Amino acid sequence: MLPAITLSSPVPVAADTLTRPQAASMLGISPNTVGKLLNSQFLPHLLSTHVIALANAPQVGVVEGLLPVLRTAAAARPERAGDTRDFIGDSPTLSDPQFLEASRQWWRCDAGAIVNAGILPVAVAGWVTGVLDIQGVETTERFGPTEVRHAFTAQVAGRVGALHDRSTYRVLTKDATLAALTEQLLGARVQAAVSGGPIAYLSA
Repeated sequence: MLPAITLSSPVPVAADTLTRPQAASMLGISPNTVGKLLNSQFLPHLLSTHVIALANAPQVGVVEGLLPVLRTAAAARPERAGDTRDFIGDSPTLSDPQFLEASRQWWRCDAGAIVNAGILPVAVAGWVTGVLDIQGVETTERFGPTEVRHAFTAQVAGRVGALHDRSTYRVLTKDATLAALTEQLLGARVQAAVSGGPIAYLSA
């Protein structure tokens, strides 16, 4: 005998607003990660059109070489004593100099790989919110017996204002090749990266 079932209708969702669990389901992330996007202000509201835009963001893949990615969170004051940065993390509320100082230092990482790449995308919850033009290692310091961190000489190549709105994306570099790559990266999604702490590495 076939089973008997009943169907219940879900609570109607307002056409323009989603809950965190609904947004998380659409984006394939956890509600906590949706919270990171909201806290960072790169996703200012859970409007369905905004969430759909993030869900439709292109996925970054590497054809040749190695792409390092700085995975960060919403901008916050640094907790480490002696850290002279105004903020760590990222938010569209940061000025370009604040974003640069927050993102170019101090990282446990393969410094040579980052310099060789010449570029460091910055991602919040997996979406690229900024890009640094890396020129070299500025300073290497030992923060503990086995903890070495690096600061890079860099410039801001591009930044995002709101992830759902490409009109807020700014490409700042004057180098044509780097500008084209920066334009591709801004707002794109980075998932298939090998973890290396805050710095992940995406390879072909």
